[in-house]
Amino acid sequence: MATTEHLTPEAVIASVQDWDSKEIRCEALGGGITNHNFIVTVGEPGGTTVARYVLRIPGEGTDMFIDRRNERLCCIAAAEAGVAPRVAYTVGESLVIDFIEAETMHPESLPGRPDRIVQVVETVKRMHQRAVFPNEIHLFDMIRHYTVMARDVEAPFPEDIDWMFKIVDQIEAAMERDKPAPVACHNDLLSENFLIDKTGRMWIIDWEYGGMTDPFFDLGDFCTEHPFSSEEERLILTTYCGGMDEHRYCRMMLHKLTADLWWTIWAMIQTKLSTIDFDFYEYGMNRTRRFLTNAGHADYAHWIARV
Repeated sequence: MATTEHLTPEAVIASVQDWDSKEIRCEALGGGITNHNFIVTVGEPGGTTVARYVLRIPGEGTDMFIDRRNERLCCIAAAEAGVAPRVAYTVGESLVIDFIEAETMHPESLPGRPDRIVQVVETVKRMHQRAVFPNEIHLFDMIRHYTVMARDVEAPFPEDIDWMFKIVDQIEAAMERDKPAPVACHNDLLSENFLIDKTGRMWIIDWEYGGMTDPFFDLGDFCTEHPFSSEEERLILTTYCGGMDEHRYCRMMLHKLTADLWWTIWAMIQTKLSTIDFDFYEYGMNRTRRFLTNAGHADYAHWIARV
């Protein structure tokens, strides 16, 4: 198979020898912010469909954030753990993954649905317990690395950024107490990265930011991506821990801020470098506003004291 970076869909399809005698149809698939996704339908001559796949081609400029080898190995490990679709082919940095006929979750799909929230947490916990990823992510070191990248490209920063850094320094110091062992985390638990198939089984997709890290970061990131009530956030924690654990609840809540600072800086770098038609600046500012709200929460000092 070819190993050229950022291949066209036609070049990827031509590189899969198993498809040489097949009829191939390729259609654009929406949903990605930084990648190009396609549905590839493979059929026998005459029109009988054999299989369908999702083709993921990395967007230009994403290599500065994503190690594509790690992405592939994380995706394979997650599939072996039973939470992700199978990687059928690798062509250069592009992945061809089994297509799952399923409903994609959205931010409004989960709040108010305790059954679905529990299903998400159980699926995430299965990943944490069963998968092993090749790379380890040190969250606060990564934020510092992103900050250097942002300054190097003269990316814009929110006017409150220095204060935000001081808050996260405080969180980092608190997080040194009773650190959980790193586990295989997704680290980008948007609603749209969860699928529910016709049998009711839940799948997790898009493993670009996967790595071994603090499991409560995954939960905090999931919380910050959704307008959950405080009761729903406690449901997330109790489902994961098997009961209420105030100590771990505080860790999850603080990681909501960690996640929002990470994605704020990421977005500001994208604002400067990305050619994709997406308002990364407003995306980052939404993250900033949420960070400021959570840092001002009445229980913030309790979270710091009890983590």
